[in-house]
Amino acid sequence: MMTLLNIEQVKNKNILDAFLSLFRPYSIETELKENDDASVLSITYLQRRGTVRFNKIYEHCIGRRKTILCDEKLNLFNTHFKRFNSLTFKKRLLENYICSILDSADFPPSELEISYYDPKAESPSFAEKLLKYTSRLTVVSNMPRFYENEAERLAEKYGASMLVSNSVEKLVPCSILIAPTIIKESLPTVSSSLIFTLKRPPIPVSGNIITDYTAALPEKYAALKPDFVDDIYFMSGLYSLCSAYELGEIIPTGCGNQFDEFTNESMIRQIKILSQKN
Repeated sequence: MMTLLNIEQVKNKNILDAFLSLFRPYSIETELKENDDASVLSITYLQRRGTVRFNKIYEHCIGRRKTILCDEKLNLFNTHFKRFNSLTFKKRLLENYICSILDSADFPPSELEISYYDPKAESPSFAEKLLKYTSRLTVVSNMPRFYENEAERLAEKYGASMLVSNSVEKLVPCSILIAPTIIKESLPTVSSSLIFTLKRPPIPVSGNIITDYTAALPEKYAALKPDFVDDIYFMSGLYSLCSAYELGEIIPTGCGNQFDEFTNESMIRQIKILSQKN
């Protein structure tokens, strides 16, 4: 069960429209779409005058989850609603993308130097997967003892090793830096650093920062999606709110950020150039 909200500003075309908006300052349109796996309620609030009346929107959501998909700029303070902003699905796309390009590139493990930044030790399972691709894995975490125990376990299991530190200075140099979290502290990276993460850091961080992963919405869910929401955000909601866990197996076909888009081939070339420099 998932609810999506769209606030649409309606401009008065003439004096008559302006006059009528005094008596009808808003209207609400709803559309419920369902299949065997998900129920999606789309609400469009047509705002002609005044502030958004969230109490009226709430009347259409009785009995439904109040965590909603909406524009991140929409102010929900002091309302019944909370914006859905989970990055769980995006983290899955990041992991799938990294594994996919490294599998297709087939770099020798000795050639790649991977740094993994996991401050709260929230994603240790992916660190373990990365040992397949590199003989030089550096993990930086604010919980180094946890990762030191992991390093001992993995050494016994695979004969593989990782360098563990709580100092961000150990993250560079590297071929790629992977941060399956939001980077909230300055890192010793440079403009040529290649960083895979989930969102643009709220502080200045140097490097080519990849935050977006391209994936196609499966046909079985396409009919449920309204035009006002993008595919990745919609799939994220399906994954977390509707238990559509099969979406977690999707392999992205590309990546990028707010400025650029990259194909798998161009990204592999970048990684190869960086690997040769280190």
